[in-house]
Amino acid sequence: MGKVNRKFFGLSQYKGPFCYELAGKQFRLIMDDGKRFVLSFPDEKNLQWQENDQPPRTDGYQCLKGDDTTYLVNIQLPEENGRISYNWILDTEQRLVTMDIMERHYEKDLDRLVRNTPYFGAIDVPGVPLPKIRHHLSSRMVGGHIFWHYNPGHVLQHIYHTPRAIRASTGDGLTPVETQRNRMKYLLESPDPKDREEAERSIEAYRVRETYYPIFEEPCFHVWIKENLNLFCFVEEIMCRRSPDHDQGGGGILLLQDIERLLEVGVCFNSNENYMVSAYGDSNENGDPFDTLPTPYGEEWKILTSVPSIYWEVPEE
Repeated sequence: MGKVNRKFFGLSQYKGPFCYELAGKQFRLIMDDGKRFVLSFPDEKNLQWQENDQPPRTDGYQCLKGDDTTYLVNIQLPEENGRISYNWILDTEQRLVTMDIMERHYEKDLDRLVRNTPYFGAIDVPGVPLPKIRHHLSSRMVGGHIFWHYNPGHVLQHIYHTPRAIRASTGDGLTPVETQRNRMKYLLESPDPKDREEAERSIEAYRVRETYYPIFEEPCFHVWIKENLNLFCFVEEIMCRRSPDHDQGGGGILLLQDIERLLEVGVCFNSNENYMVSAYGDSNENGDPFDTLPTPYGEEWKILTSVPSIYWEVPEE
């Protein structure tokens, strides 16, 4: 094997093609918190957008489709080294929108930690009444177990433990260290000693992580977009708070999931990256014993700040 091509290495390795269907279109958004946005797509690369009465600005955007009529639009603001990621889920079928804002460096002593907050609203069409329904927080995924395939070396089982908590595992009985060793095999087999050293450092980091972070459990939220679409977000906050130097985890991920076809598209936003991903899923109907373990984090859940919506009411369904 030759030198690893890092351009095609990682979660985004098999991302589907970007969508350019919004070029030439404009959307007027009225959010339930009173804010208004105008999103104009003059071409395939740029988004001109305006919040309330502020001057319009133009930023590059990325877009992936959740289904035939639902778009996930992402921009990363260049100021402050890309500290903020804006995401709009434009549901043109129901004329609804969910806006999700991810911010890093929001907590002074936890530089890596991302905050992830959803906002709900509607797409305004002149002369037509606004829809009465909204996207909303949801619990319908609770109890589900899905293996998501991001690339051949990265398969992760999402365990939708509660409306506010996700657990994750590989479902194959391997320890996190063994799993990471499998993921790093391309680097471990590289003729470049720097690649091999990087892989060993990553594997060792997972070994240390097991001493303070015994199971993957993190705050999350689910949003009902439509019958076949779910928006799912989580942040690695417990991992970040527990790591001795707060130098692990902290990243946020937003995933627009087609729960009928088991396909998803999304955005990963962490301490130094903002990139889009896509994956396909396999439902695990047998469940996982990992789902029945008592939480090892207890009172820590009361001080979490990265996902404000874990303290909001989730409607009964």
